[in-house]
Amino acid sequence: MFSRCLRADFYKMKRNPITIAHIVIPIVVSIVFLAYYATSGWNETDKISAFFEALGSGFPVLIGIFIASTMEQEQNAGAFQNLLTLRSKTAALFSKAVTLILLSLFALLFTAVLFGVGFIIIHGQGTASMGVLLMAAFVMWLSAIPLYLLFDIFAFVFGKAFVIGAGLISGLISALFLTDIGMYAWKVVPLSWTARMPETFLVYELADIGALSEIRSQALIYMAVAIVCLAGYFIFAANYEGSKISE
Repeated sequence: MFSRCLRADFYKMKRNPITIAHIVIPIVVSIVFLAYYATSGWNETDKISAFFEALGSGFPVLIGIFIASTMEQEQNAGAFQNLLTLRSKTAALFSKAVTLILLSLFALLFTAVLFGVGFIIIHGQGTASMGVLLMAAFVMWLSAIPLYLLFDIFAFVFGKAFVIGAGLISGLISALFLTDIGMYAWKVVPLSWTARMPETFLVYELADIGALSEIRSQALIYMAVAIVCLAGYFIFAANYEGSKISE
């Protein structure tokens, strides 16, 4: 049932603005940063870290917008009746979350490749290999999975305005927690992870091997939060009876 729902959702995403955005946004973001870095006096490590920090801070905002758009499509297609009449609501709802999660993996890896190629053209092969950039993008993707699950629940329970607002707040927290304010608290605040987790990985790879201990301690917290979010999502999906919110 889940595989059929997933295929159906990918089919519906063909030529969808959400899919196009997952291609266009990486191109635009990479071009903007590379154009600036071509004349900037920053060192290479700072340029790479700043790119992923900015990307991670903006990622939750996009998650909120994309999930709100997906929810709105279902609402407009018959007030969620297409979901509620299926044999497995859980499979149908989860497939929508997985579709966006997989699209985000493609978009982040695509962004890393575009940025990496452009960075090599500008600076030559420097401190960070393409493998490091791809791994940083993968870490960012992992850090966003709990947000996708939480925001999907927010969208179907509270509506599109709420989940877009949650995305904006999460983006602000991500940026704020890159400062000293989040030095110790960021590990237990999932809203900050999309910026802070890849930043910590890059510190380990490019500057301080001692950051490995921080990565290990964060991995345990991440696994616990991810499991709780996944379990909560399945409980929500199994009991979902449609949204009564009128927007």
